[in-house]
Amino acid sequence: MIIKATIFATSALWLTLVNGCNAAPADTAKAADAIRATEAQWNLDIAARDPAKFASYYTADGVFINPGADPLQGPAAIQAAMTEVFKDPNFSLHFAADRVEVAAGGDMAYTQGHFTETETSPGTGAKLIQGGSYVTVYTKQPDGSWKASADIASAGPPSGAPK
Repeated sequence: MIIKATIFATSALWLTLVNGCNAAPADTAKAADAIRATEAQWNLDIAARDPAKFASYYTADGVFINPGADPLQGPAAIQAAMTEVFKDPNFSLHFAADRVEVAAGGDMAYTQGHFTETETSPGTGAKLIQGGSYVTVYTKQPDGSWKASADIASAGPPSGAPK
């Protein structure tokens, strides 16, 4: 009887491990589409100049690194900074992913793309237009949404699609 129980338990454990290892791969194409949709909505929220909504795209410990500025960590710090940025009447920002890569496990992803930002020069009051590139690392949230855990922008001409 003990041998039969041991064989049964071993077989059950083996089947559990095999089924766990053979779990269906994450639908990375669907995840990539969700991230593109997130970035499209993020652009709309930027145009609406809502600092709380802007900050809501970051995880609780998310980091936002912008050219020439100290890194901002967490939605509260990001919201405070964007409250000031949105006061500039010339401010606008548009970004678009040239590449979206989702990890095979489906819980992390990154986008790489380009942006164009317009702002007022503090020294001259002139309207400045700056392009650049960015990389955003996303983590999938328990509710299925995607939030930025690390977001870095680099000033320069827009990158365009990778070659």
